[in-house]
Amino acid sequence: MSILFPTSARLKEVEKQKLPLLTQDDAAFELFPMVSEDTIDLLWEQEDNYVGLQNVRGLNGQPGKVKPIGYKRFKAEPGFYGDYSDLEEKEITERRKLGTFGETIDLNDVIMKRQDQLLARRLDRIRWTIWTLLTTGTFSVSNESGGIVHTDTYPLQTSSGSDWSTVATATPLADFRAIKLLARGYSVKFDQTANAYMSLGTANYLLNNTNASDLHGKRMDVGATFNSIVDINKVLAAQDLPQIAIYDETYFADSAPTTPVLFLPVDKVVVIGKRKNGAPIGDVCAVRNANNPDAGPGPYSKVTDSASASMDPVPRKVRLDDGWNGGLRIYYPSACIVMSV
Repeated sequence: MSILFPTSARLKEVEKQKLPLLTQDDAAFELFPMVSEDTIDLLWEQEDNYVGLQNVRGLNGQPGKVKPIGYKRFKAEPGFYGDYSDLEEKEITERRKLGTFGETIDLNDVIMKRQDQLLARRLDRIRWTIWTLLTTGTFSVSNESGGIVHTDTYPLQTSSGSDWSTVATATPLADFRAIKLLARGYSVKFDQTANAYMSLGTANYLLNNTNASDLHGKRMDVGATFNSIVDINKVLAAQDLPQIAIYDETYFADSAPTTPVLFLPVDKVVVIGKRKNGAPIGDVCAVRNANNPDAGPGPYSKVTDSASASMDPVPRKVRLDDGWNGGLRIYYPSACIVMSV
């Protein structure tokens, strides 16, 4: 009796259709789009700041010579990630329809379901890396024995705001005004074109604010109070301050599969400024991977049947693999502010 399951090439094609749906409307992947580069390490260059004032020439004088600006080159070590899932002998055997002996066992549906599971784990790992880095300035990934196998740190800007949970004395407007000043010296704006990402719990502090000297003292048209984040954003926009964007996505850890964990913790606000030239602040880069058919860049997804191996081991297994090599690149750390509230 033969087994029918999707080929590795088919899995890759299906993945291309699934990923846009799984990442759409997700701020993590809007800020850090996923790309692939045929390289071993994570590499990028950043142009130096423009400095100085034009030289005075004077009548009949020579103009001053200006050196061209330089570039800084950065390099980071990629991480190597991967999961697999087995369809074991019992599951394969039970897939045979009762009373049939010569028909093909169709595993397409179960393989596609396992692919969904592995893709979700991959994307959640990337989300975790993005928000951990944006809220702490660093991330560290440990293996099962506790050893750190992938880590990186970026010099993000930081700001200590007031305690927003103390709604009677919290000063979120003053905190955002202080944030706006941190654009000085950088080609970035922390005005109303910037976004302030926070969890729903953090946003609720703003809605509950009772400080008449700060947020609670502001009014909408004809004296109406604000009752939603949309209303608060109008108040912030009127003062040319960053706009609130709610990010309340969660994941489940292997060790606590029934307890949702926020990617963006309560009491942390991540302000992402607008680059003056519109450039993205970074990306998620997948690098060269020997597990791809051509050893090229990008994630791999493959299915193998142990019965097709030369040794044909017992018990038989059909295995699905998913993984990638790479990491996060932040081109402009100065455009990211971690505010503790």
